[in-house]
Parts: sequence; C-alpha cells; structure tokens
Amino acid sequence: MLGPSGSGKSTLTLCLDGIIPHLMEGDYSGEVVVAGLVAGNVPVHLLTQETGLVFQDPESQFCTLTVEDEVAFGLENLQWPVAKIEPAIDGALTLVGLRGFRARRLSSLSGGEKQRVALAAVLAMGPRILVLDEPSANLDPGATAELFAALRALAQARSHTILIIEHKLDEIIDWVNSVLVLGPDGHQIFRGDPATAFYERAAELDEVGVWKPQTTELVGILRQMGWPVLGRPLDVESTVSALVETPGLLEHLRRHGAPVACRRAPTWSPADVTIRTDGLSFRYPDGHAALTDVSLEIARGSFLALVGANGAGKTTLASLMSGVLTAPPGSVFLDGEDIARLSAWSLSSRVGHVFQNPEHQFVTDTVWGELAFSLAPRAGRRKAGKLTPEQRASIDVWLERLGLLRLAEANPFSLSQGQKRRLSVAAMLVRGQDILILDEPTLGQDELQAARLMAMMAELQMEGRTVIMVTHDMRLVSEYADSLVALGAGRVLFAGPPTGFFADMDLMTRSGLALPALGRVAARLHRDHGVPAGLNTLATFAAAAGDAPEPDTPRK
Repeated sequence: MLGPSGSGKSTLTLCLDGIIPHLMEGDYSGEVVVAGLVAGNVPVHLLTQETGLVFQDPESQFCTLTVEDEVAFGLENLQWPVAKIEPAIDGALTLVGLRGFRARRLSSLSGGEKQRVALAAVLAMGPRILVLDEPSANLDPGATAELFAALRALAQARSHTILIIEHKLDEIIDWVNSVLVLGPDGHQIFRGDPATAFYERAAELDEVGVWKPQTTELVGILRQMGWPVLGRPLDVESTVSALVETPGLLEHLRRHGAPVACRRAPTWSPADVTIRTDGLSFRYPDGHAALTDVSLEIARGSFLALVGANGAGKTTLASLMSGVLTAPPGSVFLDGEDIARLSAWSLSSRVGHVFQNPEHQFVTDTVWGELAFSLAPRAGRRKAGKLTPEQRASIDVWLERLGLLRLAEANPFSLSQGQKRRLSVAAMLVRGQDILILDEPTLGQDELQAARLMAMMAELQMEGRTVIMVTHDMRLVSEYADSLVALGAGRVLFAGPPTGFFADMDLMTRSGLALPALGRVAARLHRDHGVPAGLNTLATFAAAAGDAPEPDTPRK
C-alpha cells in the first residue's frame, strides 16, 4: 500500500483489525469485511485472530520481558491450552528465523530481531491476514534484510495474505504481486499490477509523491534519453538483464561512465573545522558503553552522513554534539570552544537537533506554537508571547515551505508520522542555526516531501551551513552527502568521502549496511560487463549514459 504522507494508509490498517471504529473516535461510514466478519459489528479480540497487525515500532506492542513470554502473551489472552501454546511458540519463531531465541530477553535483541519477535507474536495466533505498517522504518539494512527474508518466505508459501506499507520497494518488489495507491485525500487512485503502477502510471505516482523502485526510475530516465530499454523490469536482476540487452548502452557506459560521485568531498583546512571530538567516550548510567575513543573533525559547510547499524552509537554521538547529552569536558569542541563550558541556550542557538522520534520534542498544543516556542520559549501559543512581526512571518513561511500551514492550529500529536517529522524539522529551521543535526530526516516521508526536505538541506549547505544527517538510507547518502562517518560498536570504522565507503564491500558489511538498489545494479555491471564503478545514483547513471546515439540510417 502506497500513498503520500497523510493519505490515510495507517488509518486503513487500523480499520482492518477493528481498532477503528471500536477503540478510536471519529466519523466512520461504509463497511469493512475481514474473512467474512463485518469489522464494525465484531469485537476487536475476534478480529485480531484473523488480522495480525505489526506496527512500525515493535517495542510499542511488547508487553513482556522475554521472547517466549511475548509470543505466548496473545495466546494466553485467547485462553489457549498450554499443550497448544508450546508448539505454537516454536512454530512461529521458526517461521521468522528465531528458533532457539525463546529464553532471550527482549532488551538484548537487535532492532531486526525485535521486529521479527513482533511478527512471530502475531503469527502464533494464526491470522490469515498480516498487516505491516512500515516495519523496516527504524531498522538498519542488515536488520531490514532479516525481516524481509522472513516475509519473503511467508509470501512464497502463500499461507497468508500480506498487506505492507513500505517505501523500501526495491527490497520487496520481487514478491509483491499487487499495488494499492491512495491519493492525498485518502481516495484510491490505483489498484493492480506493480509493473503497470510503476511504468504506465509513473507520472501520476510522481504527481502525488509516491515512492517507486529505484530500478524503475532508472529505466524511465534512460528511455527519456532515447535508450530503447525493453520490458518492464522491477528488481535488480531483471533490470541488469534489460540494460545488458539494450543495444549500444553498455559500450556507451564503458566509454563515458568514468568513476564519479554525484557530490565530491570538499577540500578544507584545519581552520575550517566547526565540530571536533577528541577521544570522546560515553557510557550510559546502566553501564552500556555507547562510544569509545571517538576522534573526528567535521568541516564547516559540509554535508556529513553519520551511518552504522542499530546500536552503533550514531544517535548518542549526535546528541553529544548538540548538547542533548552532556559531553565529558575536553571531548567535544564547537568552533574551538569546549561545549561543556557553553550554556544550553548558547549551544542550541548554534546547533539545531531534530530527534529521530519527533514527538519527543513537542512542547505546545498547536503546530504554529511549536515554531513560536523555538523562537521564544515563552511564546508557546499563537496569540501569546512577544514575537515580532518578522518572527511571525517567518513561522508562516516555514510552515508553508513544509506543507503545514493549513495545519497551523492542529495539535502536533494529531498529525501523521510524516507531518510530525516535517514539523520537528521546521521548528529547528526557523531558528537559523549554523549547524543542523537531523536523525533519520526522511523517516515517514513520501517521496515528494522527502525530496523537498533534502533539497532544503542542500540549499542550506550552499549557504555555508553544516548539515549532519544520521541515516540508514544509503540512497540519501549517495545523493546528498559529501562526507561520511561510519560507526560500529561505538567506534569509528570509516571517515571520508562516501565513494570510498561504497567501494569497500567488506567494510559496508561490517558496518551492517548495504548498497542501494542502483549501487547493486552498478556493481553487477562493473563486475560482469566492465562498466566503470561509481554509478550509484540516478544522476551519475544519467551523466554516463547521455543521450542515446541516433540509429544508423540504412543504405539504399
């Protein structure tokens, strides 16, 4: 299920297991029938035995402390006999690749393992329908691959109907056989074959801001440039085959596809360093060592990607650089000043930090009030505080730029996930700090809003500001970042230009990361057909392909 942010995708999933209309207030009309049951007339506990819902954040649906207890929890509530519960636990954990994990504490699991436990807890109850709402949103590429492997096996067994909201389409397109697209107003605008959706209806999907597989975007661009790519390839394998069979394309790429990055690493001197860490180590009160001896220099005006697996220390490092966490004296420096000596207000006026969970930084009861609070903490309401006319105008400008002006009086907690993310970004941008730290900036965004947001970040960098992006999305890294720091188990594994990181597959694997789909296409063309490496983005592919040559005119 695809659609722009706020189109009602998550709302529709809640209708399928009876949470709407039984547990959420609102105006409800029409009829939802699940496995022959009319949702409006059947209690939630009966509907959930037919429809299993897996949320974006697995911890939001955990109720116990261990894997075994979590999977058993739903069965016990349904009053299953013990003789049936035991084999059901083993069977569900086997289905998701976690056999032998029964005694593990949930707190000890990785993000991917937690998501698979949530899936197992749903599968154990035997629902015929699985509904997953962006299940990989908070997972690194390695954990995402684990989760999708489990779902792929279920899809191939054809034992369940699976409905998934997901924008990492290149990772699931090989087992999806139908696409449902909702428009901005919540209406259905397409239902049918994936190839038809992403080729024949591509312009319509672009207009509403729906994510598409990178592979189909590449084929579309090549065709616009005159290359006669045949068929409607969707996954990496079929796309590579289609490109190989396109007359003249490989030879052209061999000639003109010199290794080039979409963005080049800047050249800078020590005088340009804006943030420096010196032997930074950090341990949480529970004893967990999040960072160990991290020494970095971040150039003023750079666009840095901070990457690594779940638990690598990325968010901790970002929080120490912004002052959200207190750094040890003499370990983090801002323009040469030890941030341990700076006041909270002074630091926040120079460094803006957008959290991974936007709700963690909402403090008022209106969208407009969030930006007002950023400018003047005592001006939390639109009609209160001492904002200048210029500040009020600035708030409206930023809300308009991020598509939130019509929601100015809405409660921040009532917004969709994508709208919440844009609001948290606007609340930082309105202050105009020189350094912006964004933790998973495009999480929950549709393609159109993600592109707008990232374009704004690129514009701010062009103005001389420093942008630090914490992300698992290697597509964003390849398209926007000019420098990269990879963390692993709290230590720096790599610091340098992204092209150097992408060229070292062993390092990427150790970092728990993976090439984006276009990177995998390029790697196959390089390995098997001699095409130069480095074509990791649509821009670099387009630059290398150029306009297709005119076909030879037959001699009479």
